[in-house]
Amino acid sequence: MHVNASAASVCVSVAVNRLLPVLAIAGLLFSAATSTAQTPANTRNNAVALKKFVAAANKLSPEVRQHLSRGMQQYLRYANSVVNAAAPTTNFATAAPHSATPASRHALLSAPGPGGSIQVSDRSLDPSTQGYTQNTSSSAWCGKSVVVGYEDSGAFLRTDPTQGFGVPISQVGVSYSTNAGKTFTDLGFLTPGTFSANALIGDPVVTCTSPTNFQYVSILNTTPDGFNFLIGPSISFSTDAGKTWSAPRQVVSLDGNTELADKPSLAVDPTNPRRMYLTYTHFSFFGCINIELVHSTDAGNTWSAPATVNSDCNNSQILMDTGSNVAVSPGGKVYLAYESFPIPPDGASFGNHQIFFVRAPQGAASFSPPLKIADVVPGGNGVYLSGPLQANDYPQLAVDRSARPSRGAIYVTWADARNHVVPDNNAPSGAYAYPDVFVAKSTNLGLSFKTLGAISPTPRDFRGIGRDQFLPAIAVNNDAVVAVCYYDRRNDRANLRVDRYCSVSEDQGKLWKDLQMSNLDWLPSANVDPLKAGAQFDISEYDALATDFLLHADGFFGSFVIELGSNQNVVAKKF
Repeated sequence: MHVNASAASVCVSVAVNRLLPVLAIAGLLFSAATSTAQTPANTRNNAVALKKFVAAANKLSPEVRQHLSRGMQQYLRYANSVVNAAAPTTNFATAAPHSATPASRHALLSAPGPGGSIQVSDRSLDPSTQGYTQNTSSSAWCGKSVVVGYEDSGAFLRTDPTQGFGVPISQVGVSYSTNAGKTFTDLGFLTPGTFSANALIGDPVVTCTSPTNFQYVSILNTTPDGFNFLIGPSISFSTDAGKTWSAPRQVVSLDGNTELADKPSLAVDPTNPRRMYLTYTHFSFFGCINIELVHSTDAGNTWSAPATVNSDCNNSQILMDTGSNVAVSPGGKVYLAYESFPIPPDGASFGNHQIFFVRAPQGAASFSPPLKIADVVPGGNGVYLSGPLQANDYPQLAVDRSARPSRGAIYVTWADARNHVVPDNNAPSGAYAYPDVFVAKSTNLGLSFKTLGAISPTPRDFRGIGRDQFLPAIAVNNDAVVAVCYYDRRNDRANLRVDRYCSVSEDQGKLWKDLQMSNLDWLPSANVDPLKAGAQFDISEYDALATDFLLHADGFFGSFVIELGSNQNVVAKKF
């Protein structure tokens, strides 16, 4: 796919200069990671490509790097460790008993997870001396079947234990449950298929249309001809409740030499489950960064041409728009929320962000003009939360599909630090901003929104300067109950240890009750994951909240991360 030449001529130079390093790095990286045959010549080419990749990666500005997906950042770290001949990247022999194919990997995780949670990813797959990292999760629930997808650095090494770059690679994991989320089986990795050039990079999104039919979206890079890189969101299918999966099919194929796809989102139309909508961020060498949407009318087998939801080609004030989240109303209307990142004012290290909302009729033949829901004060010191932790404030979206009078209400949540900014001489911005979880609501099909404010204010008995709440997820169940789940530091005066909390409203956002999701808190620490050497103490990019898509069961299912001994694992809570 290429941007029209006339459109390219008006794209702003500021965006071009910022994006060229990213896209050049992407092309070099994909060359190294997905060669079609493992020969001495290809091995030499891979080494050269990796060296070029590392040289380019080291020139990335922090501003660009912080907006790359976790999957891409993981590849950056891995390439650096290989080229620079750091400490051994892996010691995979310790995990050899678990390096089987998904079909033979069926260990039921019947033991409870830490803190009274449900164990989703299998901790026994991680070597005892160097754990691999599972985070950034998405869940889907249909009847008795629940599937959780997540990023998993161990999946990369289980699909390619020799790191020879001559086999298909997966960097995402998957676990399934046949008893409504009480226990899970970890498959070890989502299959990248048999084609040697395939590389599943990350950004998992899981949906379902029946107790047996599940869909899994991730970013796929492949080189069908061995020379031209194609990258874009892909979709994998399961017809047996998550036990086995098809090879990924690339939904949108962008030229990996000049374009990049990131941050996908998938939603199913409840009025017609064969109709699906997929959004993503499209980066182009020409400088345009578009939020785009494709749709399917045959359950994901074929897809429409991409339609541009919003483009910043002509806006010299915008660095980028990304972080899209799509949902479908009970009547089939399409809703989309995303975040906009203005270029910081002169002399400033960062500026306020903005949350926008777009709506479209069923079929998404046209889109409304973007509606600004809120200006957002990013949390932390302008770059990181305490820890340091990198946490975005991308919006998450949910629609009330219940049979109650509130049916059709739209909710958007994000992290916002507007209420608690304090001086901090050690921060690049001169201040530290403690984020709260905000919710906005629309009762008129998205024509306007009312911000409900911070749904979980600082507890009165809190004695610290402030506490961070971040990475919220939102859902509405069949009784019109709204739940928002997030990471929270309210139990640590030093604002370092992390808990998982949910705020629940039974009156559509008027009053909220807080629930603690586990009976332990944990301290983010330097990760011993060999693929994350040198990383900030990241948790997740998102952790989605699910309800029964079929509306047969009450309650919520939320997956999230708990870290033990510098090893992050995906767990869950049903409430």
